[in-house]
Amino acid sequence: MMEKIKRHLFLVALGGGVAVIALAVAAVTYFGYVSPNAKLRKSYETTRNIASDIKKNPIFTADLVAEMAKQVDLRKSQYADILNAIRKEGAARKPLVAGVFPMTADSGKRLDFKNKYDTFLRRLMADLRAAPPPGVAEKEFPRSDEETAVYIHPKFSFFRPEWVDRPEAPSMDKVRDGQENLWLMEDVAGIIKKMNEELRQADPQLKDQRPSVANSALKEIADFKIGYEYATLPGSKMGTGVGRYMPPPPLGRKVGEKGEKKKGEEGEKAEAPPRAQTLPGRWSAPGFYQILPFKLVVLIESRYSGELLRRLKGTESFIAVGAFRARPLGENAKEMMGPRKDYGAQTIDRLEVVGESLVFLLDGGRVTTIPAKPAAPAAAPAAAPAGKSK
Repeated sequence: MMEKIKRHLFLVALGGGVAVIALAVAAVTYFGYVSPNAKLRKSYETTRNIASDIKKNPIFTADLVAEMAKQVDLRKSQYADILNAIRKEGAARKPLVAGVFPMTADSGKRLDFKNKYDTFLRRLMADLRAAPPPGVAEKEFPRSDEETAVYIHPKFSFFRPEWVDRPEAPSMDKVRDGQENLWLMEDVAGIIKKMNEELRQADPQLKDQRPSVANSALKEIADFKIGYEYATLPGSKMGTGVGRYMPPPPLGRKVGEKGEKKKGEEGEKAEAPPRAQTLPGRWSAPGFYQILPFKLVVLIESRYSGELLRRLKGTESFIAVGAFRARPLGENAKEMMGPRKDYGAQTIDRLEVVGESLVFLLDGGRVTTIPAKPAAPAAAPAAAPAGKSK
């Protein structure tokens, strides 16, 4: 009896083991073959359907590719037109002294440029109908009986490099920088002149009056500094720098420097450079253009501070406004060159503007730009054969 029971238990256990193994084989077969193949088949069918749809309705047709090629050519043409317009505008600007640019070894011309620097500033003052305030430099710059629309100190309001007062001829680099100074001041002075005249004519009570400081929107140019080192607002969080132009962008620290490495990256990959600390977010681009920062300080009626900023931003002379600060002046403000009664009854702001101008370096773009490839010297005339004359 016991033997029979043992035999049946063995058969039951054997059958159970076979069943477990069969279930394991079935599970492995399903999860290892049937299910993945079902997913693969479904993916294949989806891909085939997409391919069939693309074949019926192709994304890129020959006509579309041809149209895209036309658009690329159009953009290239437009870019070339922009560069040519920049070159044309820059090449048309007249230098202070003829024949001094792009390079001269004639110290006499460079000396002539230095001597005419102040003459150009006087011309800007005359164009603005500007004069020194009462009691300021009247011997050198006598006040005329004509209308005075803006107060300007002839020695301090405009940017005058220290080499202007030296007896020797300036270097060619200084002359080139000086010419860019004069063009930038000319651009800004033109914006101020146009604004004052248009606002005066737009006011029915002022359009028939003679121009005066009292009825001008912008009443005084207090300071105009040019260069990266000057283009800051004291007490603000603006970046400070040295030199004349805003520098090119930094190269960026390479990943892996100082033993650092980022997961999955090689040590030679460089990080992207940060944006420039200006509102336009620009850096100088060597060989294309340089950013020339400036700082302008004016006394202007409070209601027209925004108008001046708008006009500076809206000009086509490649000027951008990076930052500004306006502070209303009291009745006895020391910042005024002249007496308060000369400025009229309106509230006046002391407006500080930090801006930028583009100096293009394109070949043929400005008369001050040195050509990238100097012209080859002219070939010497061929010698006449012996015994013959030309």
